[in-house]
Amino acid sequence: MINRAEIKQEAKSIMRGARVSPVLMGTLVLAISLILDRIISLVEYGTFFPDFRIFQSLSYLASVDPMLLLEMDTNDMLALAGLASSATVYSLFFSILVSLFMTVLYGGFYLYCMGIRQGREMPVSTLMDGLSLAGKLIWCSILTGIKVFLWSLLFVFPGIIAAYRYRFATYNLLADSSLSAGEAIRLSCQQTRGMKFDLFVLDLSFIGWDILSSITMGLLNIWLMPYKTVADLAYFEEGQRRIGRSPYGNDTGDGSRPTWEL
Repeated sequence: MINRAEIKQEAKSIMRGARVSPVLMGTLVLAISLILDRIISLVEYGTFFPDFRIFQSLSYLASVDPMLLLEMDTNDMLALAGLASSATVYSLFFSILVSLFMTVLYGGFYLYCMGIRQGREMPVSTLMDGLSLAGKLIWCSILTGIKVFLWSLLFVFPGIIAAYRYRFATYNLLADSSLSAGEAIRLSCQQTRGMKFDLFVLDLSFIGWDILSSITMGLLNIWLMPYKTVADLAYFEEGQRRIGRSPYGNDTGDGSRPTWEL
């Protein structure tokens, strides 16, 4: 039986012992994400901080006539702030590119977390190692997104269950690059059989940290993101063992943790 408390304690211990700081890696990922998000705002609205411009405009309007705020929709707010969207095919294309790049970047981050679970020294450059599997990672993300969406059409709960069913698909690709996206998804379905509720409880156990992260405007995520991932990977390892696979590749034959080549 999976012991959630022990896994979370182990995750903290692994993070403390990592030779390249998980907080540094989390900071880099979130900083890149924030920079790209601001660039998207610049492309679409002509400013890095559209929310601030809207806030200024609404504050001014509230000081003049608060009742007008009740009559405004989103387009009115954007127009008031001088931010009528200049979204074009180009800005949409750029947004899609950013989304795909972040999928690959998170792949590199997951590789880093897999490595420190094995006691390996994972350099900062590991974040770019997902590029070697970019096509598979992107296609896997698209496939799982479509599947979860289709299940969600039945009702909310089937969609949530589907999200847990496909949770390990990306990990499978990173642990075994010979798999196709479809094979990685099918493996995840096997690995999470009988484990979905455990994964749900794991996520629920982080709710206090998530609230604190919101209070700190996401700053806490530089620590929380690697913590969650390292803990989540313990469940992935258990899922691998349940279906007769070694956690991160072929057995080494000497009883030690297996490794994979990047």
